[in-house]
Amino acid sequence: MNVEAIYLNHQSELQFHLTRLVDCPDIAADLVQESFIIFFREAQKQTIDHPRGFLFRVAKNLAYDHIKHRKVTENYAQTKEQSLPPPSEFPSAENLVSVNEKLAAIMRILNELPLRTQEIFVLNRVYGMTYAEIAMELGISDSAVEKHMAKALLHCRTQFKTHRLDQNDN
Repeated sequence: MNVEAIYLNHQSELQFHLTRLVDCPDIAADLVQESFIIFFREAQKQTIDHPRGFLFRVAKNLAYDHIKHRKVTENYAQTKEQSLPPPSEFPSAENLVSVNEKLAAIMRILNELPLRTQEIFVLNRVYGMTYAEIAMELGISDSAVEKHMAKALLHCRTQFKTHRLDQNDN
């Protein structure tokens, strides 16, 4: 497999596609390079029958990881700016421990879900994608997305009640 020829054939198309996804040419260029590094490593391990499809799937996954990280960072920065109390009103050590315990419990609850259900839940609740967008992205029916979300929400609701995460413990 001629990796250089594949690079020359697909680099600009991949760069354009990623720039539209991440809205930054510099980040897109970095993701293109990372995509080709992953492609090259995998091409040494296995035969890649559809190099373009493989590259675009890797690139899309890297872009989504970047977008997710960026949204989490932006949300954290916004929340921190909006919710920082005056120094005299910082939460006590006990409250911080309680919050950390609740976050750990939430992560455990989400990790109990099957991977596909977790993925659909995150795409909907973190990325804000609609059920139809998720169905199209994952190549499954709208009905399957609805079933996964119902399963995730029911599981979370049941577990929250079990762990009493739905109540304010102060």
